[in-house]
Amino acid sequence: MSIRVLPPDVAATIAAGEVIERPASAVKELLENAIDAGAGAIRIELARGGLELIRVSDDGRGVPAAEVETAFQRHATSKLRSAGDLATLTTLGFRGEALPSLIAAAAEVQFSSHAEGEGVGCRALFRDGRLVERKAAGQAQGTTVALRGLFANQPARLKFLRSPAAEAVQVAGVVHPYALAYPRLRLLLTIDGRQVLHTTGSGEARDAAARVLGAELAAQMLAIVDEEKGARDLAPRVRGLISPPSLSRATRGGIMLFVNRRWVQPRRLAFAIEQAYDTLLTVGRHPIAVVLVELPPGDVDVNVHPTKAEVRFRDERAVFGAVHAAVRRTLIAQAPVPDFTLGPDTAMSQAGAIGFGGPAVLDAAQPAQAPLWQTLLRPDDHTGAREEPDGLREQAPRLPLLRVVGQTGSTYVVAEGPTGVYLIDQHAAHERVLYEQICREREGTAVEVQGLLAPVPVELTPAQAAVFTGYGGLLAAHGFSVEPFGERALLLRALPAILAGADPARALTRLLDALDEEHEAPSHERLLKTLACHGSVRAGKVLSLEEMRALVLELEGCEAPRTCPHGRPTMVHLSAATLEREFKRR
Repeated sequence: MSIRVLPPDVAATIAAGEVIERPASAVKELLENAIDAGAGAIRIELARGGLELIRVSDDGRGVPAAEVETAFQRHATSKLRSAGDLATLTTLGFRGEALPSLIAAAAEVQFSSHAEGEGVGCRALFRDGRLVERKAAGQAQGTTVALRGLFANQPARLKFLRSPAAEAVQVAGVVHPYALAYPRLRLLLTIDGRQVLHTTGSGEARDAAARVLGAELAAQMLAIVDEEKGARDLAPRVRGLISPPSLSRATRGGIMLFVNRRWVQPRRLAFAIEQAYDTLLTVGRHPIAVVLVELPPGDVDVNVHPTKAEVRFRDERAVFGAVHAAVRRTLIAQAPVPDFTLGPDTAMSQAGAIGFGGPAVLDAAQPAQAPLWQTLLRPDDHTGAREEPDGLREQAPRLPLLRVVGQTGSTYVVAEGPTGVYLIDQHAAHERVLYEQICREREGTAVEVQGLLAPVPVELTPAQAAVFTGYGGLLAAHGFSVEPFGERALLLRALPAILAGADPARALTRLLDALDEEHEAPSHERLLKTLACHGSVRAGKVLSLEEMRALVLELEGCEAPRTCPHGRPTMVHLSAATLEREFKRR
């Protein structure tokens, strides 16, 4: 499609008054233009953070010589003809405002292009917003745009920019997402002559992630599980890479979202990803994710934000649900048990915890063997094969099957697995078991309740009384039977069965104290987590061998057995390879 100036009524529909705010926004516009031109390789060069020079070169289709001047007119674009074309738009750019804004912001813009099918290219030079030179030029197919002296004509804007080094970081922060979204691209970014990014263009998402995020982190990322059979042709589709719970950050900066390969920042989709990690990450930690959502162009409105950083969905609930389900399904199916290593070469994980390395995997030197869930013996039976639950006969268990060895520190269950030793936090493990039990009871509307032989009076503090006011209905729905007994007193007649055996009054007041400490609005989810925590076995309690075996078996049957509901790990893995190394056996 040739470049044309849009009619005024169409231009008014899509106009955003777009301006170049800093070097990063100039690079973003030029990079998107190169991608839209079908480039396979894009080279980006900066000098002094882009203030002295920004040069973007690509090998795309190029701009015909007759259309070069038109391309720099406001609302000139080859990507749509009418407002109705927005419903079928597949390009990143479409407003025709980028190039005009560039010549307004830069002291000098040199534009060189050689279109496919033309014998010679064209070079145009703009200075102070005016065309000063245009001539034929020989160059390979593609386009090169060079900006020199950015904001030299706008000193008011120039003085609000940060240092060249800080501006260069901003540019890298723009280029990296596109490298992740377009792994087929060979992207090269150089800053002051130093190469800071070079992707292979292999088309493999993990290869691009290795160049952007680092090889070690990329190797541990989990590929999002594809939709179930029968739903693969339905929109929306979700793909990408996400971090296991053992890898996290203190901010949400590691979450990158793309809609039809457009880098966007929709808050609700980011929330969908974080919600999928519920009970798998500790409070204050956030995942690392590169998530690509694909849906028909007509189901997304890309013309709702001046910089196209946000989009609007025809059915936001369906998109939210698809993202949440895909991420959660991947975590449940693939997240490994955190690995624990010893010795001077102990790895520091991305989560910032000492001793947690990569996924627990079989050592490459070990011979191949039959599926472990078919060959391991029962912990208490050394002669017969272990019986598998119905749902696990045709798939690997969520955890390796374990043989309980004993207990250490009256806190950790020691178990042997197929690839080494596992230390299981008895409180965290029991908390996970109880949490999923309560969730099942809630879904079945049959909460198990323990009635008291005689009602127990409970005196509440003012803070506890305030919490009870907010949680009273939820507490009743989950097995607490109480009635008023004075200004700040209650009569407790029943409590959830998971709290049976505890002092009833103390169990209720401790629960209210814990809910008060969270300083958050009452919710079912928060109450469930707190109930599971207070009903679980405590650290320091000596367990019998049978109790430990029962706990491990129940944990193996959980949907998400690797963390407690608050996101702490239930176990760590000490690999056989690590033991052999420490004992100098290898």
